[in-house]
Amino acid sequence: MKAKAVATAAADLVGGDRKEAYGDVLLGLERIALMWNGLLAIAGKAPKRPINAHDVAQMMVSLKQARAYTGPFRLDNHIDAAGWSAVAGEAASRLNSEAS
Repeated sequence: MKAKAVATAAADLVGGDRKEAYGDVLLGLERIALMWNGLLAIAGKAPKRPINAHDVAQMMVSLKQARAYTGPFRLDNHIDAAGWSAVAGEAASRLNSEAS
């Protein structure tokens, strides 16, 4: 699959039915960040600065990258990594515009 097709498939995922199913991506990432921060605190491993929505999306990119190195080739890992990277970019843009 060519790079443009991978990017298009990722864009279809993040801009399509997932938004309808799960709602606003930033709100969803913020919920995940709250849960992860709570779990880390309970485990005695709270970060100096709490994880935010952008951090969650970046960690999901890393998850997909790690999976790409494990087991058989699955193009899905690369498509999902591209999608999560796009979501991280949106989260960073929105968080930075809210901070301004």
